[in-house]
Amino acid sequence: MSKRSTAEIESFVQQWLARHLPGVTDAPNLAAEVDRLAAHLTGDARANGISGGEIHSVLGDIDDYLSERCRRGAA
Repeated sequence: MSKRSTAEIESFVQQWLARHLPGVTDAPNLAAEVDRLAAHLTGDARANGISGGEIHSVLGDIDDYLSERCRRGAA
């Protein structure tokens, strides 16, 4: 598995968010939804050769990043 560039990781995450984030801001339990999204994102990233550590190095804490994106709305 080769290390991905920052741009590749950011692009993957942005595309993933565009598909999975819409409607999440209406979730009754946002913290639980963020946990679910984080698990799904990291699983999909691993399937595409991107580690959770690589995402963390680019975005910071995944839960914090997703929480902020949920508060702001979809991509």
